[in-house]
Amino acid sequence: MDCFIHQTHGRMRVRIASLKGNLPFCRTLVRDFSALPGVQRVAANEVSGSVVVYYDPRVVPSSSILRVFQRRKLLANVIAFPNASARPLPVVRAQKSQTDDWVSETVSFASRAIVKSLLEAALQKTGQMLLKKILP
Repeated sequence: MDCFIHQTHGRMRVRIASLKGNLPFCRTLVRDFSALPGVQRVAANEVSGSVVVYYDPRVVPSSSILRVFQRRKLLANVIAFPNASARPLPVVRAQKSQTDDWVSETVSFASRAIVKSLLEAALQKTGQMLLKKILP
């Protein structure tokens, strides 16, 4: 059972495959989360298998929300996990190297060769189809 967790400030979305089609379990999770102080709103969707919890991070930490999932044994195979700050990471730009230029040129050459062969094959096929129509 895969689990995907996405968090922003005051909002956490958890997608769990085992929730799909399980309306009673979705309702149970809504009840569990609604009982936490600081939780403002909970939405569970049995079609997509997701639960969205809106909360006040000054009152309830995200770890408390995750504990509810953990108690229900729903945090197996976590694919993504919220970071502590819930802020995007800074973009790090790498220096361009000669290897990068070589890779770029090689990919460009390979792409042109593939496109050329695909076009030639398409033209050949189109020409054959036209000949069949013209010369029965």
